[in-house]
Amino acid sequence: MTSRHRRCHHVFLLLGWLLFSSAALAEESRPKIVFSCWIPATVPLHQRVNTLFSESFDALGYDFSMHYRPNQRSLMEANAGISDGDCARTRGYRDNNPESNLIRIDVLLARTSMEAWSRNPELTLNTEQDLTRESLRIGYVRGHVVIKELMQRHELPNVISVTSTEHGLKMVSAGRLDLFIGTSVSTRQEMQQIELTQPIYSAGHVLEIEGYAYLNEAHRALLPSLERELRERLPTDGWQFE
Repeated sequence: MTSRHRRCHHVFLLLGWLLFSSAALAEESRPKIVFSCWIPATVPLHQRVNTLFSESFDALGYDFSMHYRPNQRSLMEANAGISDGDCARTRGYRDNNPESNLIRIDVLLARTSMEAWSRNPELTLNTEQDLTRESLRIGYVRGHVVIKELMQRHELPNVISVTSTEHGLKMVSAGRLDLFIGTSVSTRQEMQQIELTQPIYSAGHVLEIEGYAYLNEAHRALLPSLERELRERLPTDGWQFE
C-alpha cells in the first residue's frame, strides 16, 4: 500500500469513527421523561399505558419510562418533580387541587368505573348512595382522591385507607373489610394475580370516571405536541373499560 493510499485509509477510518461517535452521542443525549404510576407493573393496563407514552414521546425525540409507586407516593413524586408526571388521575384532579404542580394532558385515556368488592355474593350496589344503606367497613387505596371525596361526600363513618389494591382485596377476603372500592379495570386485572383465602364478588359499580395523565409544570412546553401524538394513537373517546 502506497503512502497516499495509507493516508486515505486513515482518513476514511477517522471519518467512520467520527460518524459512529456522533450517532452514539446523539442517541445518548436524547432527553428522558419518567412518569410515576400507581398501576402495578405486572398489570396489563400498566404495560398498555407505558407503550402509549413511549411511542408518543419517541415521536417527539424523547426516551420514556414509567415506574410503579403506591398511589399517594406516585402523586407526591410527580408534584415534587422527582418524576415528570403521573400516569392517570381523574379529570377534575387539578380543579380540586389548585396548588398542584401538575397540569392535565387534555386527551382522554380511558373511561372506567369505581367498583365495589365484597365477600357477600348477595350484596348489590347500584349507585354511590347505596353505600349509606348500612354501616359498612369500606376500604380504598390511600391517595385515591376520587374515592376519598366519595366517602367524605356521604360522611361514611367506617372508612379505612390501605396501602395497595392487593392489601384491600385480601382484607375483604379475610373478613376485615366489608367492601373494597377500586378502579374497575386495574382491580380486576390485579385480582387475577393474587391468592385470596376466601372468594370475593363484585357488588356493583358506584361511580363512573374518566382518566387523564398529568404532566409536571416544568414540561408545559411539551403539552401541545404531546396531546397531538396521543390523539393519533387513541380512540376519540379513549379506551373503554367495564
